[in-house]
Amino acid sequence: MGFGFTFFIIITALVLFVLELYLLFKEGTKITWNQTLLNISLGFFDRLLGLYFAERTLVLFDNTFDYRFLTLNEGLITAIVCFILLDGIWYIFHRAGHRISLMWGIHLVHHQSDEFNLSVNFALSPVGFMIRSVMYSSLILFGFPVEYVIMCGYINAFYQYYLHTEFITTIPWLERVFVMPNHHKVHHASNEQYLDKNYGGVFIFWDKLFGSYAAYEETPRYGLTSPLPHKDFINIQLFFFKKLILNFKRHGVSRGLALMFLGPEHQDSDVPTVLPVKARGNIWKVILGIVIYLFSYRYLVTSESLSWMAGVVLLNFIAIILVNGLVVDSSLQGKTA
Repeated sequence: MGFGFTFFIIITALVLFVLELYLLFKEGTKITWNQTLLNISLGFFDRLLGLYFAERTLVLFDNTFDYRFLTLNEGLITAIVCFILLDGIWYIFHRAGHRISLMWGIHLVHHQSDEFNLSVNFALSPVGFMIRSVMYSSLILFGFPVEYVIMCGYINAFYQYYLHTEFITTIPWLERVFVMPNHHKVHHASNEQYLDKNYGGVFIFWDKLFGSYAAYEETPRYGLTSPLPHKDFINIQLFFFKKLILNFKRHGVSRGLALMFLGPEHQDSDVPTVLPVKARGNIWKVILGIVIYLFSYRYLVTSESLSWMAGVVLLNFIAIILVNGLVVDSSLQGKTA
């Protein structure tokens, strides 16, 4: 399977997002410039590392470990079973991402937006992609062809993309089996009755089976229970881990270790700053950043030269900084210790 497929996914996702953005503006729906640019820059950073290394991790696992518990024949049944089991692994990963603070530090970037549109799907952590890839590798160990696992992972992720739109609510009958946008709106809501509900990626029956299902009833309030002051892609990904480190200083080693694995509701309410930077969007920087990113990423996913890849990664990172509008915040200098 060619790595250029990831590039096709990114282009398709961006086109659909631009179309939705036009419709949202036409409808008068609230869209915040800094929030949207934060989501896009997080997505570019995630795809730079996560989506790229996800496939390579699975291929590496397949080439390194010869032992298999089973040997499954290729075919439609094997592909379907692989897809269902992979979604089950996603459910486990996703639920852990909400209930274990160490995992929540990775996943909260996907929930920081108080707006709900396709750009929210971009806001992911590359670390999450890598952890899922290792978990998905267990399917190879149980005899599923690596090509099936990779393709099922792509389909699973792409299916979840459309769940982040307000223009679709549900599809009658299918909603009994598959996750619908209304299900996922509940998951992104901070309403008390919606917290920690609807973890499913493609199939909603996981939530119904394990008691985490909630129907869409009242209008969701999107975002975290306590909004974050950061709108830059660096602090938003690192502040929670700094909080976990500070716990050892504040509460001692024993409590610090416990807080890493307890739910996020056990954490202090402070939001530390890791780097003194802030986001200041500029339309020309955004356009330039997107052009540079797409141009350089196309070469990244097809290059086999490590030195060339390193240069392209640096170029990608510069593009992300431009899109997010990252600048030094002098008011925060000296306050990051």
